[in-house]
Amino acid sequence: MNLLRKLKRAVKYNLFQLLRIKKGAHQVALGFVTGFFPCWFPTFGAGAALSIGITKLIRGNILASIISAGLGSILWPVLFFMNFKVGGIWGNLKLKHDKTGMINDITQDEINVEYLDTVDNINNWNQLGIEFLVGSIINSILFTTLGYFLIMLILQRYRSALLLMMRRKSANGKSKR
Repeated sequence: MNLLRKLKRAVKYNLFQLLRIKKGAHQVALGFVTGFFPCWFPTFGAGAALSIGITKLIRGNILASIISAGLGSILWPVLFFMNFKVGGIWGNLKLKHDKTGMINDITQDEINVEYLDTVDNINNWNQLGIEFLVGSIINSILFTTLGYFLIMLILQRYRSALLLMMRRKSANGKSKR
């Protein structure tokens, strides 16, 4: 229970920090989406550095990038699953499109069955890797684009109202203690 309360407090603090950034909505939105972009790929610990590097390169807000990179690290299992699902949908569409009648001149009896099983297993792993990569690319592009416009909309229209609401809740919480 204590851990959940700490996590909730950390999320509120980071949201408050994100809303308080004095930079324009464009820079904050760029920082947020570029910070989250590497989270779609298995970067093996280099995601935060990549987030900051990409954000500096396109002149986004670094704090927003760090916050979203942290969020993406927590959400990695969900993102991993989404990559496989989207890549699997792509793979199924590709299979329906690429159906060709292949003619085998060699009969099944002529080929060692163990060899066929090994080749089939390697092909399955290869296909999974390709589907994951395709899912990562599609998800990163799609969610970066949608995320940018959503963050821009929220910051332009609701930034001051959200800050005011959070300040009131924070003041009410402190006075009850």
